Amino acid sequence: MNTVTYTPQSEASGREQSGYANRLVGVWRLVTYIDEHEGSDDTQPFGPNPQGFLVYTADGFVSAQLMKPGRPVFHSSDWHHGTSREYQAAGSGYIAYCGTYEVDEEKATVTHIPSVSLLPKLIDGRQHLLRGTLKTSNESEVPAPRSRCGLCRTF
Repeated sequence: MNTVTYTPQSEASGREQSGYANRLVGVWRLVTYIDEHEGSDDTQPFGPNPQGFLVYTADGFVSAQLMKPGRPVFHSSDWHHGTSREYQAAGSGYIAYCGTYEVDEEKATVTHIPSVSLLPKLIDGRQHLLRGTLKTSNESEVPAPRSRCGLCRTF
């Protein structure tokens, strides 16, 4: 299981959703990203201070960007001409996708449906996310998705 903590950076005005979906809408800044392993130590694959954002829009779009800080820069100024090592270091320290999301208000769950992704396997898939938490700026908790699949991450 993976745990990622976000705090809100902005809130959408004029929201037309209610309940759980309404509470998700906005921009959330990544605070923690932890891979939880049953029977072994948890890890922080992007280090103790990962960076990223999770964005939910009122009209049903989601974008997730998570990054390990300090990834090496390409020697070439043209990002199309990186070496295999440079691409590997860049890609293994980054998770990115966007698409739509659906909310089950009764179960307080979210399903992400990526249409664009760094990992092609996620495109047009359905990531069923279980209940977890997002912490708001005043430290109250908002029910949020929690993932149990290997390619997904908890938000």
